[in-house]
Amino acid sequence: MAKDECKPKKATKRQKPKRQIEIVRAPGAFPISTTARARKRGREATVERNEEPQTNSGRPSKLLDWDDTAKEIRAYGATAFVGKQKRNYQDEEYLKLTGRQKKKPQTPLPILRGIKKAAAKREAKERQEAREAGIVLPKASKDTEKADSTYKLYGPAPNIGFMKGGVFRVHDKKAR
Repeated sequence: MAKDECKPKKATKRQKPKRQIEIVRAPGAFPISTTARARKRGREATVERNEEPQTNSGRPSKLLDWDDTAKEIRAYGATAFVGKQKRNYQDEEYLKLTGRQKKKPQTPLPILRGIKKAAAKREAKERQEAREAGIVLPKASKDTEKADSTYKLYGPAPNIGFMKGGVFRVHDKKAR
């Protein structure tokens, strides 16, 4: 009876024909496996930088790390940058190292006002030229004042005086 139990039972269903599986072997430098390998500990884990990986033939092979190579090429190319391009590259490097944006130098207020005034002039000129050419443009958006946002946040405020040190002060002329 023991012999009968060991024999495999025949399947009653019709079996599908087996498909051929093609086996692909990858070279050692490009492993297909995405699973993490267990890390070696002790002396085996410390590999000297001078030691080069060896191929199956026993000769050392020079393998390139593509990420490092690309970074080195970009850094070498960045030595030719000038002006704004150079500053942008330096800001990018600073962001990579520190994780935060580099502070931009502050522009003096009179210069900033001049820049904004010139930009407004240019925009007005462009709108005028477009109108003359017959192009229909949307209405210019009005700049919202800070007072509007303050009103929305804190509600109406009396306009005859001002607060100073927690005391509401009223001008003599407006009080009458």
